Amino acid sequence: MDVAKAVLTIHRDFGDRTNRKHARLKYVVAERGVKFMQDEVNQRAGITLAPARPYQFTTMQDLLGWRKAVDGSWFLGLFVNMGRVKDAQKTALRQVADKFPNIEFRLSANQNVILANVSDADKTAITTLLNAAAVKTENQASVLHAASMACPSLPTCGLGLGGEEIIIRSTGCPNGCARPYMAEIAFVGKAPGRYQVWLGGNASGTRLNRVWKDVVKDPDMETELRPVLARFGSPWQVYRFSMHKHQVSETWLES
Repeated sequence: MDVAKAVLTIHRDFGDRTNRKHARLKYVVAERGVKFMQDEVNQRAGITLAPARPYQFTTMQDLLGWRKAVDGSWFLGLFVNMGRVKDAQKTALRQVADKFPNIEFRLSANQNVILANVSDADKTAITTLLNAAAVKTENQASVLHAASMACPSLPTCGLGLGGEEIIIRSTGCPNGCARPYMAEIAFVGKAPGRYQVWLGGNASGTRLNRVWKDVVKDPDMETELRPVLARFGSPWQVYRFSMHKHQVSETWLES
């Protein structure tokens, strides 16, 4: 908590909150340097940050379903369709919170929900409660659907080839709240119904994408992307996708 507060107050004191295009912590880091950030965090949090440990990114996805935590407890990753907890899922989560007050609810960076600190004794009861409300705890989403995410601005969502994970991000403006610039396919809003299309990120999140089309209108999106998907996938299995209120519609399109 102290470290999180330190990072936030650094942005408060040194960030540019008057210019929306410059109002990001990444600009503070870029302009003042990593050492400045480390020194400020150490001073404000009263700690000494250790050297970075070796690590390697292999995926950007969440662990869905029941998993064992390092302390021996259980946690449940629940897929949230386009980041909106609503209807039966919302009601079921409220019931879990009321009946199991010791459980921790965490929001992931991929807009999903994690139920943490679950005991062995409560695991079955929680599964039964959620399943009774038609909330799945296993096989919650297709591989492609689980990898998609959109910001909560315009009704935007795009999916690709069935059974093949493609990292797709959609965001309403260049600030990129849905982290579009690491996606394999990304849509960045420029105006109502008009988007930049970015291509070229990778599944592990270690490569940035680039602008492919500067302005594509909603009605033209399928036409523009069809050759890209056709080259990527099998010639007889090109997916057709439609975007409507963050809900995904998938139909086969014969080549």
